[in-house]
Amino acid sequence: MHYFKGGVAMYTLRDRLGADVVNGALRRFRDKYAGPDAPPPTSRALYAELRAVTPDSLKPLLSDLFEHITIWDVRTDSAKAEPVEGGAYRVTLFVDASKARADSIGNQTPVEMDDLVEIGVFAGNPSGLSPGESLYLKQHRIRAGKQAIVITVPRQPTRAGIDPYRKLIERERDDNVGEIGTSRPK
Repeated sequence: MHYFKGGVAMYTLRDRLGADVVNGALRRFRDKYAGPDAPPPTSRALYAELRAVTPDSLKPLLSDLFEHITIWDVRTDSAKAEPVEGGAYRVTLFVDASKARADSIGNQTPVEMDDLVEIGVFAGNPSGLSPGESLYLKQHRIRAGKQAIVITVPRQPTRAGIDPYRKLIERERDDNVGEIGTSRPK
């Protein structure tokens, strides 16, 4: 599985902790290991710097990203929108989610999922990696299994999904966002 884990992990960490916090930890790491008399840097030392700036509430995520081979599987099964008062739309997003840990040879074991995951609703046409103009983008508490999420947006949406900017490490990332009014085969 080729999934750019390092880049995805750092992007997700920057998103959750803030760029200044992550950059500060990286600077401290660099400063400790710079120069000819410094000890050789290790991944454990980098992890210790990141852990030191991570609040307790995000340490499980840090562990998932750096200590374990954690693989999420989140998908949008379908999304529908109905007009409500004032030109707004009520979007109902049906998603399915799971999380597993893999061992060194790829055997996966399901683990409990109780994670904050971004939910997004978009208008217009997708462009490149962007699913469209963001009408709504917030983290929701997601547990394993099927669930419905109801959101009100200010105008007519065209797409909606879970983890729309692909911040989780997944095998299948193309099923995260779907067109409003369409369903994926189960």
